[in-house]
Amino acid sequence: MMNKAELDKMYENVKIKENLIIARVARKTIRYIEKNIINFPKEYNVLRDNIIASCYDILKCIYRANILQEINDKKEIIINICMLNFYLEEAYLKKIISKRKFEIYVNHLIGLDKMTRSWLKYEKSE
Repeated sequence: MMNKAELDKMYENVKIKENLIIARVARKTIRYIEKNIINFPKEYNVLRDNIIASCYDILKCIYRANILQEINDKKEIIINICMLNFYLEEAYLKKIISKRKFEIYVNHLIGLDKMTRSWLKYEKSE
């Protein structure tokens, strides 16, 4: 059996080294949203699952866009941000999340959207 020090060392060796700022922001946003929507009422499980799936799709597209350098992948990030915004808006309209939480989530998404659009604009200018 491994002790804690050995496990920590092993984790450090396999831990993702996150150099891409937009990916770090996306990961932080995903964790924040996921932590706060975990207690959705059972009748809204589909909405909760769509929110979580959209979050992970955004991160997947960020990694894909960074590795493959395809403009369509960057556009896909924006599409997923729009869908996530829609799902969160639905949760707010159904009174599952408060206005304050909705505003916080949207501010995170606006930041991601701006970063993505700047990245896209930079790529087009090259």
